[in-house]
Amino acid sequence: MRGFAQIQVFMSVVLILMMGVVWGLPIAPAIYVFDWLTSFGPGDNSWPDLLLIGFSAAIAFLTWGLFLLLLSGMLQFIIRLRFEGRIVAPLASMATIRWAICGQLHRSTQPFLRHVVPSFFGNAYYRLAGCKIGKNVQINSTAINDPSLVELGDNVVVGGGAILNGHLVEKGNIVLEKIVVGENSTIGGDTMVGPGARIGNNCILGYKALLSKRKSIPDGEIWVGIPARLMPVRQSDSSK
Repeated sequence: MRGFAQIQVFMSVVLILMMGVVWGLPIAPAIYVFDWLTSFGPGDNSWPDLLLIGFSAAIAFLTWGLFLLLLSGMLQFIIRLRFEGRIVAPLASMATIRWAICGQLHRSTQPFLRHVVPSFFGNAYYRLAGCKIGKNVQINSTAINDPSLVELGDNVVVGGGAILNGHLVEKGNIVLEKIVVGENSTIGGDTMVGPGARIGNNCILGYKALLSKRKSIPDGEIWVGIPARLMPVRQSDSSK
């Protein structure tokens, strides 16, 4: 793409301004909620009035955060790339720009998302951003960095601090590839999962393990370590 360096500078400014919009618009309903709640107080700065103001400010913050998740998720739903398999595109391409915008939108949720995982609100945000989530899934992490490139089966648990990256850069290209986690599997805390990784059903990826790009864990196995490997099973001597 010709003039990509100039486009990159321009888009950087646009993204900064976009953060003002994404963080700013949800303030409107928050202010409305704050004004409505404080209208029930006496307005005399007495202790009861101050307590009501403090409570109203907390509810206003929650309102801001929930509308932030809604707005960010909706924008990602509109902008995100839709594909099957893998995308390999030059760094200077519209695919990269769309991916970068979605990444920035996801980062915009960080001030609040950490307060609502695991919960229905966190899962709803990830679904809206494009993550395919089965039933009874518990997501404890704010670092599913490419929600639209992640599929989580029923009863999956994603540990706190786990990082799931559906992207990497190879030979000057952006590579986007989906991560799939099967049913009843657990991704341990502080793990890292690379693009294209496949985790089968009833699997465990141990604490702080690193599952490299395009690695596959067969059904029922436990993998640990950096890089992640099948955990050896020690068999005790059978009693005679």
